[in-house]
Amino acid sequence: MTRPIKMIAGLLATTSAAGIVVASFPQTSVAGQKHSYDPILVQRYNAGCVEKVVGKGKTPEQAKQMCSCSMSNMQNSMTEGEAISLLIKSQFSFDKDPNTGLPKSLSPYFQGCTA
Repeated sequence: MTRPIKMIAGLLATTSAAGIVVASFPQTSVAGQKHSYDPILVQRYNAGCVEKVVGKGKTPEQAKQMCSCSMSNMQNSMTEGEAISLLIKSQFSFDKDPNTGLPKSLSPYFQGCTA
């Protein structure tokens, strides 16, 4: 695991009495996406994202769809390094999107993502 990935290993993921949501997601970029990300980054992002979005009232399936879509949007618009930088900065944001429970800095990547 690379150092930046280790730095964000807990990104967006929070533990609870029930544990972390485990879901299966594509591990790399889909054909046609501009950038590929480390599978661990994709997995950690999606797991934490799903937990937050489910906490805002979406079903696990709806949350998986939205989070996978947002990751695809990220992969289409920025390199892995740029995404890591954004995700690290977002950890320190207190300004949360009321619809997703995630930092507002991630909101642009949810545009066009429906559940």
